[in-house]
Amino acid sequence: MIEEFLDFVRSKLEEKELAREELLKLVREMRINSTKAIASIHAGDFKKADEYLRNAMEILQKVKEYKVYPDVYYPVTFDAMQELVEAYVFRHIVENYDIDVDLSQLDVEFAPILTGLADAVGEIRRHILDLLRKNEFDKAEKLIGIMERIYNNLITFSFPDKITPNLRPKVDYVRNAIERTKSDFISAKASALSEDVKSLEELIKKLQQSLRA
Repeated sequence: MIEEFLDFVRSKLEEKELAREELLKLVREMRINSTKAIASIHAGDFKKADEYLRNAMEILQKVKEYKVYPDVYYPVTFDAMQELVEAYVFRHIVENYDIDVDLSQLDVEFAPILTGLADAVGEIRRHILDLLRKNEFDKAEKLIGIMERIYNNLITFSFPDKITPNLRPKVDYVRNAIERTKSDFISAKASALSEDVKSLEELIKKLQQSLRA
């Protein structure tokens, strides 16, 4: 009878609804840990950052159990996976000053790897601005090179938005972030050189005064 079949449909949908609610809770915790990891990296607390990253990766394993509900799993988990990639990549870059991070260790879907990599550029830019305030130009220059390498790799992915959601606008952001960061770098270095010249002039002036005395 149709009523029996509809009861079966109802039970399956109720099961899926419950799974979605459980998944949303896990995904929220995963994102919170990734966000805290990024904040800890900016604060220079790598031990805490690693702790948050471990938590996020442990939650990811629980999240993956919900793959049996693909129509729920993929839309719900995308942003959280993207943020985990962002934190994981940023952590590696700040410590090692290179981009050769083993992303296969994360075991996330392919699309959020790309968008997470793009988002990491925003955090790299923030870190560069901190370095420029401290006149650490060599480190800043290396990170700009990493930003460019990320961009050069991402522009090779020209897939429809259904396959790599939101990648194109993120790649455009990366390009703009690189241009703005280069401009900031040049301004900061010029300002530092100007201060050096001013200090040198003051030193010469003092030496000349002491010689006249």
